[in-house]
Amino acid sequence: MNELFEFFSRLTDMSDWPPRWYCGRWTDFHGWLYIASDLTIWLAYMTIPLVLIRFVLIKKGVPLPGVFWLFGAFILLCGLTHLIDAMMFWYPAYRINALIRFLTGVVSIATVIALFRYFNEAVGLRTSKEYDRELSYRMLAMQELTRSNQELQQFAYVASHDLQSPLKTIANYLTLLESKHGAALDTDARRLIGVSAAAAERLRHLINDLLEFSRVGSEVSFTQVNLNELVAEVLEDQQAEIQQVGGNVEVGNLPTLTGHRTDLKQVFQNLISNGLKYRRAGVTPQIRISVKDEGDQYRFSISDNGIGIDQQYYDRVFEIFQRLHGRGQYSGTGIGLATCKKVIEIYGGTIWLESTPGEGTTFFFTIPKVIKTLHHYTQADLVQA
Repeated sequence: MNELFEFFSRLTDMSDWPPRWYCGRWTDFHGWLYIASDLTIWLAYMTIPLVLIRFVLIKKGVPLPGVFWLFGAFILLCGLTHLIDAMMFWYPAYRINALIRFLTGVVSIATVIALFRYFNEAVGLRTSKEYDRELSYRMLAMQELTRSNQELQQFAYVASHDLQSPLKTIANYLTLLESKHGAALDTDARRLIGVSAAAAERLRHLINDLLEFSRVGSEVSFTQVNLNELVAEVLEDQQAEIQQVGGNVEVGNLPTLTGHRTDLKQVFQNLISNGLKYRRAGVTPQIRISVKDEGDQYRFSISDNGIGIDQQYYDRVFEIFQRLHGRGQYSGTGIGLATCKKVIEIYGGTIWLESTPGEGTTFFFTIPKVIKTLHHYTQADLVQA
């Protein structure tokens, strides 16, 4: 311990040794060759870690960054030993030289340990050729997925059109039957006609909702959408329902997003409609729409003072055709929130809710400021390929 204390207390003391020029018989040629070589090696050692550090800072997500930093420190310390060797021709700093060499040894051992520790992970890193091959496969998969989605959308459109025609015929014949023979029918017959007509109308709404659900995310031509104007349009469309229930909708200052207007409109339309629909008896519906800027995305919230949702149903309400109440209590097809979830997830956001039964519900959803859908990634892959 005393020797260690003495070593550091005399770290800059150079009185124990003469400068290297006076150690042995150095000629000018031999000495300057030694100095020039050490300084050249030192400059090279200084350049390598600077390039590595710049690479790590610029290239985000570099694999094994710890190994990069250790390797840079090791090369830097190796360079310092050569610089000290050159300086010792005038300044015999043997103690400083010994300390730097000791630190170099410690860092070199740590670098070796890190290399062994992350060896398997390093072997698993893919080469540029492997990335190119994976990109080609992914591009083909995305093209196939896009083609499949287009076929499904076309199928949904054709199926809905083919279903609408006989459904319309059924509804028309039921109406005709009631108008022509209603007076001759008994109460049960008229009730059956009414139930059948109502079922046909529900099926018509279900088919239309399914068609809208299948179309979500199909448009790739994004435009600037002023959400203040969009929500005002939604409220105008639902003005009759708002006046009927005496509801009040409070809207904060909303941003302008780059997206597809119909998709975004469906989200706000469904959430506002739910706030008006699932109201408590005798309580005036109060809906509040606000937004918070979170840097790279916006977080929206739409809250109401309705009947609320039990926590065990938080995930279920976003599944298609999942209803928590009978049709006698609340109308609907069980597709609205599933459509909201589909839009938000296609746009790269998330949607969730917080609720207290008997007090109200708040739906939260995030939308990135820069929206990248599957179609945009497919286009990027095509350009890159």
